Amino acid sequence: MLSPRVRQGVQSLALALLVALITTAAVKIFGWKIWPRPPAPSRSAERVRVRDLGNDQRLVAVSAEPALPGAAAAAPSSSVVHRNRSASEMFAAAKLARAAGDTAEALRLSKQIEEFFPNSPEGIASHLTLGMLYLARDQAELALQEFATFRRIGSPELKAEAYFGQAQALGKLARYDDERTVLVELIDSYPRSVYVAAARARLNELGPDAEVH
Repeated sequence: MLSPRVRQGVQSLALALLVALITTAAVKIFGWKIWPRPPAPSRSAERVRVRDLGNDQRLVAVSAEPALPGAAAAAPSSSVVHRNRSASEMFAAAKLARAAGDTAEALRLSKQIEEFFPNSPEGIASHLTLGMLYLARDQAELALQEFATFRRIGSPELKAEAYFGQAQALGKLARYDDERTVLVELIDSYPRSVYVAAARARLNELGPDAEVH
């Protein structure tokens, strides 16, 4: 006869063997599995995992950002735009504007040339252009400054025009003695200039105090 403890152990072993046999049979017959199968990934997850954003150039294309409030006020001025043009292009545009009677545009362009290209031939010639434009607008003081600058740095071929323009500006300012001096200098320095006849006529208007050689 077996003791109670041994008998209990044999019964437990037999029970365990029975459960194992039943489980094995169930797996073979019904296809049961001990551990649950993990859920299959959804199609959307597969698409996210498959797509490589780094290699898809079409995904990084963006449209232009909308303008911020007040962007119009912060837009670059026309002077900045014209700064990208060459001195010769701006000078030609100023000349066309002056010929068309658009004094304001010619004045604006000539001032920009002086600012952006001060040492270029166009920048130097613009002093003479600005003098004439200021003179036409009855801004004699500004005209006088431009003519005086051109007389110092301008080309000799055009200095006669600067002399005559300076004399006209002095006349508008009622500085007649200075006007006579400039007219005489014009006649002495450029006797073959087209402005000599006009200079002599103006000297006659100013009276006998002018000395003409």
